[in-house]
Amino acid sequence: MNLDKPRGHVVFDCDGTLISSEFGIYRAVSKLFSDYLNRPVTMEEVREKYVPDLRQLAENFGVQAHDDPKVQKEMIKRFQLMSARMGLNYELFPGIKDLLLELGKANFLLYVWTGRDRKTTLEILKKLDVAKYFLDFRCVDDTTPKPHPQGIFELVGNDCPKDKVIVIGDSYTDIRGARSFGCQSIGCTWSEYANNGQLENEGADFIVNEPKDCLDIILKHK
Repeated sequence: MNLDKPRGHVVFDCDGTLISSEFGIYRAVSKLFSDYLNRPVTMEEVREKYVPDLRQLAENFGVQAHDDPKVQKEMIKRFQLMSARMGLNYELFPGIKDLLLELGKANFLLYVWTGRDRKTTLEILKKLDVAKYFLDFRCVDDTTPKPHPQGIFELVGNDCPKDKVIVIGDSYTDIRGARSFGCQSIGCTWSEYANNGQLENEGADFIVNEPKDCLDIILKHK
């Protein structure tokens, strides 16, 4: 791989894109906000209110001071604890590893841009033996959270041509962030929790059902 002259840059979301984790995340969110609110938070309520944007998620549950970095850090730490206690199991979606390998062979640089914290992101991706395929990571505790595009700028650099970058994700924060950055996006729907209509409404340039579909799009357009 030529790091100085890559063919392009592919920025992946993590949960719901690389790894199957939504049910576990919902369980952890249920426990987290049950503790914050001192009342039971059902899975139904989590499904209704969940968004991958940390600030908006807290607001949806009525947790105050959600813009305060100290509150955000506390929530991240508590979510890590909930996840560890529950022993959440994560798996790569079928076809993801093949996609990463093929993109690497085609001289694309790969990155992860996620609403998950850095500690668990790296732990999970290392355990699944795919962290090595990514040049860099930007997580919720590294940068301005999604959908703000700051994480993409930090990954690929301010001077990177926008037409050389594409974002792959399953949520509106991924697509909105890509649009704000000025690059193309692929909305992926292989997670059962992905909302096809939402991805279309946010302006995803492409909608795909399987990881292998991304390869043809990227090779053709980058």
